[in-house]
Amino acid sequence: MQNYWRRWLARKSFLHQKEAVIRIQNAFRVMMCRYAFHCYRHAATDIQRVVRGKISRNRLLGASSLRATASRQSILTLDQRLYSTELRIVLHSIVKLQRWWRRALEYRLKTEAAVAIQYYTRVFICRQKAMKERHQAVIIQAHWKGYLARKHAKEQLADLRLRIQKSAATVEDGMRIMNRLIAALKELKSMKNVSGILHNCATLNEGAIEILLYQITAVTRSIPDQEVLKHCLSTLRNLARYPHLADVLIHHRGSIETILRELLRNKEEGYFIACELLKKLCTRPKGIETVRGLPSMLKRFHALVDELTRKTNHEKRNHRGMAARDTTERRLNGAVELWNLITYGWNS
Repeated sequence: MQNYWRRWLARKSFLHQKEAVIRIQNAFRVMMCRYAFHCYRHAATDIQRVVRGKISRNRLLGASSLRATASRQSILTLDQRLYSTELRIVLHSIVKLQRWWRRALEYRLKTEAAVAIQYYTRVFICRQKAMKERHQAVIIQAHWKGYLARKHAKEQLADLRLRIQKSAATVEDGMRIMNRLIAALKELKSMKNVSGILHNCATLNEGAIEILLYQITAVTRSIPDQEVLKHCLSTLRNLARYPHLADVLIHHRGSIETILRELLRNKEEGYFIACELLKKLCTRPKGIETVRGLPSMLKRFHALVDELTRKTNHEKRNHRGMAARDTTERRLNGAVELWNLITYGWNS
């Protein structure tokens, strides 16, 4: 029984292997037949294409009119015979088609360019018209508002003018502005009381430049003297807002140097006031020229800018307090703006 069973299993395995081999052979032969068929078909297609092209070229060039037994003389005139009537007709048609297509492309290109130019031109005209109408509306509104303001303030101005005339007619000499200015200057130079100095600083004008500069150099680091310094610098800053007074301050000997020295040594609110004052003075060409004539002070100022830059970067890395960092950045921004103004000038 074992013998028969083993023999049956061997026969069954052999039959399975035989069927598998037959199927593999069948699939391989089918693939080879299909590959040969596709090759023959592509070859036939290429032959047909070449033959049809040859026939079309011969018919186009008039080769059918040439004789196979043409002599050498007739072969030499082949170039002349090639330009047959059919070839000339075809070439003329091709040239006409090319010319038409080029004209169509050129016309399309010109049309698109003209449309784009018209679009941008209309946009520009509409914008100009809108800006012009808006400007006219603003002018009309300004005139109307001015008219209404003058209309409402007409009676007040008349009353104020009458009161000023009466006061000017009855005022004493000691109460006039010039006499009060001279008295304030004399008191400021000899006064030691801080409250009195602040009161007199508020009443000074362009004739007080020398006294104000003297007070700036004479103050100490104490808190009351720093208040005096701030009032003096603020007064000079207010004077520098007017071009003719700024020129007077610039031409005064030692004024720029005094303010720049105070900027370099002050670390309080007076630093920002002095910085704004120097910016206003540097808007004048003579002011920039005067500042550039102080190389030692400019060297110290450049060192201050570098120091503030390093300090700001250090505070950003170490995450210092917001108040201290904002103050340092504010000082740095003011110094950088003033340095650029001195280096490149106001117009740049």
